[in-house]
Amino acid sequence: MVKKRHGLMKYILVVVVALAIVLGVKFLAGREAISYSVPVPAVTVALPVVGTMEESLTINGHVEARSMIPVIPLVSGTIVDYPAKAGEQVVAGQLLAQIDPEAFRQQMLQAQAAYTGFESSFKRVEGLYKAGAATQQEYDTVKAQRDAARAQYDLAVLQLGYASVSSPVAGTILAAPLSAGSVAASPQPVAVVADLSDLVVRLQVPEKYFTLFSQYRHQLKAQIILPQDEVGLSLAGSEAETGDVKLAQGRLDTMAPYIDGSSKTFETVFQLEEGREWFTPGMFVRVRIVFNSLENVLLLPITARKMDGTLYFLEASEMKTDSESAIQGRLSSWNHQDSVTDNQWIVVPDEYQTKLFVVEGQERVLAGQEVQAAVVELSWEQVQ
Repeated sequence: MVKKRHGLMKYILVVVVALAIVLGVKFLAGREAISYSVPVPAVTVALPVVGTMEESLTINGHVEARSMIPVIPLVSGTIVDYPAKAGEQVVAGQLLAQIDPEAFRQQMLQAQAAYTGFESSFKRVEGLYKAGAATQQEYDTVKAQRDAARAQYDLAVLQLGYASVSSPVAGTILAAPLSAGSVAASPQPVAVVADLSDLVVRLQVPEKYFTLFSQYRHQLKAQIILPQDEVGLSLAGSEAETGDVKLAQGRLDTMAPYIDGSSKTFETVFQLEEGREWFTPGMFVRVRIVFNSLENVLLLPITARKMDGTLYFLEASEMKTDSESAIQGRLSSWNHQDSVTDNQWIVVPDEYQTKLFVVEGQERVLAGQEVQAAVVELSWEQVQ
């Protein structure tokens, strides 16, 4: 009896499960299918802007005076007077250091006395020679002795003069490393004098630019840039967007006609012109050398390109306007590999002047994809 009841329960359970499955299938079949559509990517597009592209090269360098002269003493001795002070203006011939002249004065007096004696002997023998009372050999011997004594005397006078060390040129004293009581001796300079009105930047340019610089050498321009972290508070408000301050213009002064085989560079010297009052020798600067300018060309920000160098634009034939500032369309691609670029801009061919290029969101899309685009207007000043 128990076995019969157990079999009946199993049968009922199977029927209930089967009935539940049938009802579930019917219920699911009666529901509407749920569809999911991928959202259209949103991007920002803009027309190219007309501007000027400057092909340039930036190299680090240091400012130096064209003529920076170490004033070396030509005689040795103790300095008894040292009026030279770093930062002071001097004129040519101004005293920088006075070496104790006493030893040189004694040498001069000794040479003067010897010369005076030989001069007297020569005049006496010269009179005898003219009277026929002295031979030619006697005359020549005394004359040679007199001339040698005169040379020694002139040398002693010259050395006495060298005891007063003067500036050979007008300029500014950059360094005055000694003091009264120091011993002056070659090759230690008593001062370094430079003309701060004639400053230059000497640059070592990589050899790959040699042909380019030779081609454009008569139109090369340079911007001498003082890094922002080198600029004092007096220049606040002069910052460029890069964080640098452009203060001076430079002109190519000289360009080496050869390439250094060891460093694979060639030397150029740029003379500072407008704005040089902010600079001093030894100052670290960046020099932006502009060797070609493309004016009135179509430009896009360099940030508009994809990682692989591709730029996207909307095809006008497939665009449809949703509002005044948003449109929907399909993307086409353009690779700018053969176009001129710098660190800010890409030059766009004229045939693309009416194309709306993707300037934001380009990493999320592909060519042929439909997008929702917000239209903006590029500002030359903003991108600068």
